[in-house]
Amino acid sequence: MIEQSFPSVDQILHLGDILYHGPRNPLPAGYNPAALADILKKRANISYVRGNCDADVDLLVLENNDMPKIMSLTIGRFKVLLMHGEDIHNDDEILELLEKHDANVLAYGHSHIPRLELVKSKVILNPGSTSLPKMNHPPTCALIEISESLKISIYTVDGELYKEMIL
Repeated sequence: MIEQSFPSVDQILHLGDILYHGPRNPLPAGYNPAALADILKKRANISYVRGNCDADVDLLVLENNDMPKIMSLTIGRFKVLLMHGEDIHNDDEILELLEKHDANVLAYGHSHIPRLELVKSKVILNPGSTSLPKMNHPPTCALIEISESLKISIYTVDGELYKEMIL
């Protein structure tokens, strides 16, 4: 569904737990990690951060042995910090992390709950989850568009706008 809704993107940013969501979560219907690994290995435009359920053996299958826990990149005039987020407990910790890395945006996963908020002039983004959403949220993902401004949108996997912010 996602590829039909978003057929052309320059870069995919994956926020961890790439092949497996851990033993506390059910496996989605039709889940096939070996097939997923084959697809992911063929895509050159994916950047990953390591999640708490990404085992060393998964990294070998993905041929990405040096997957970082945290990554920063510049999008337009904004510095974006990417991490899985299992160590985040509150907004104060998020703001400290953004200050430490001199970043404007934190994108994290882990909770599988979509979030897009401006907190003390910093953007906090959690795209939710395409395969295992929590707290009765629909399956979602985020799209970051760069032009004169930075536009961050959360969409359902069916392409419906869920939440949006323009900076």
